[in-house]
Amino acid sequence: MTTTASPAEAEAETDARAAERPPTRPRRRGRFRELLGRNELSTETIFTSTRQAAALNPAVVATHPALAGPITGVDLATGQPITTDPHALYDQGRITSPNVLVLGDISSGKSSLVKTEYCVRQVACGKQVVVLDRKNQQGRGEYERAAAECGVVPVRFARSGGTAINLLDPRISTTSESGGDGRVGQDRLLLMVAEHAHERELTSRQRYALRTAHRTALARARAEGRVATLHDVVAALYDPAADAVPRPHLATEGVVTRRAVIEWGLEVALDLERFISGDLSGLIDRATSEDLDLSAPLIVFDTSALPEDSPALSLVMALVATFLSAVWAQRNGQRLIVLEEGYHTARLDRVASVLRSLAKRGRGIGLSFVTVVHHLSDIPPDSDAMSLVREAGIVHVYRQSREDDAEEVVRQFRLPHTLNGQLAALARGVHVLRIGHEPARMVQHLRTPLEIEITDTDEAMNGGPR
Repeated sequence: MTTTASPAEAEAETDARAAERPPTRPRRRGRFRELLGRNELSTETIFTSTRQAAALNPAVVATHPALAGPITGVDLATGQPITTDPHALYDQGRITSPNVLVLGDISSGKSSLVKTEYCVRQVACGKQVVVLDRKNQQGRGEYERAAAECGVVPVRFARSGGTAINLLDPRISTTSESGGDGRVGQDRLLLMVAEHAHERELTSRQRYALRTAHRTALARARAEGRVATLHDVVAALYDPAADAVPRPHLATEGVVTRRAVIEWGLEVALDLERFISGDLSGLIDRATSEDLDLSAPLIVFDTSALPEDSPALSLVMALVATFLSAVWAQRNGQRLIVLEEGYHTARLDRVASVLRSLAKRGRGIGLSFVTVVHHLSDIPPDSDAMSLVREAGIVHVYRQSREDDAEEVVRQFRLPHTLNGQLAALARGVHVLRIGHEPARMVQHLRTPLEIEITDTDEAMNGGPR
């Protein structure tokens, strides 16, 4: 008679037989598959695109440069974070010049990059930032919101009621620049102002009269216990000191007289007097304003009230940069100067020369010079302003809608020729980044919600603050 076991009894018998069998060793092929991760790959599949998968390539990830400061954006080819802090990049040896160039069409996103990466983020990192703010935003400078977030009040330049910086302030060195190695000081700035007022280069005799008047103005003011101003220089041109003759024997022999020195400087005096009572009135011809805090973390010099074509605009830029550089030479620290609308410097060759000298001295005073322009074609190719552009160690190229501008950018910065057509179609906030001699990267700039509010320049178009 055949007896059929119940399901429970059959399951118990199967378990008992399995327990009696000796354990089997795993197959060697299976162990290798486990070590190589093949088992996981065979059970789970990840779908992606070739562009996304590039970031998973160990070769790409392993060779990604070290981070340098706050995050600027992301590399659109790999998804990796991109950083562009000039001081950190210089410390890493990835650039030899700490200076920065940002160029692009209007509304391409370049100002947003500068306000965030080279302004508020640098202040947050403990550096000092100075901005020469040119753009007028409903009667105020464009950096007013950034200044408010940093707890400072912009310094406003205007023909009346604005801030003044004395051209002869003792904090600006009176040492002449020699061979490009000395300090840019009062003498060079004074010559620059005089030649612009005179509308041509000074002759050797006029230069001598100006130098002598400068020396006399300082001495007379010092004797009266005050700081000299440009008005004192004009007065000394009209009334030079008794020892103004170049050599005593020239006066003894009647070759050069005090009257001759007056004649040498008379036209310069007349032009300077007209200049400081007109275009430069109240800007550089009186004592430096007491409310100018040179230790503030962010100093915004608002020049938006100065006329677009006024020589005062370029001269104020040069004076501010020189003044701060002289002060910084006596203080340790890392700092940046942001030059908005940098093409203005090309209108006055001597201003561009001063700014280039400061940029070249940047490493000695911990300074990074950030220049913002629209197109390379805005700057004469043989000017000092173009030299300032070429010497940038970090270059951000935003949209270049004109074909000739795009071609010039590609040629100037040795970018891949394939970018010629792409530069005209770059989306807002996307730019080509060149750091030193590293390969160019396509970068999407990133902003926090607060930074989006700070960088909003569409208030007038949108009918008020949002």
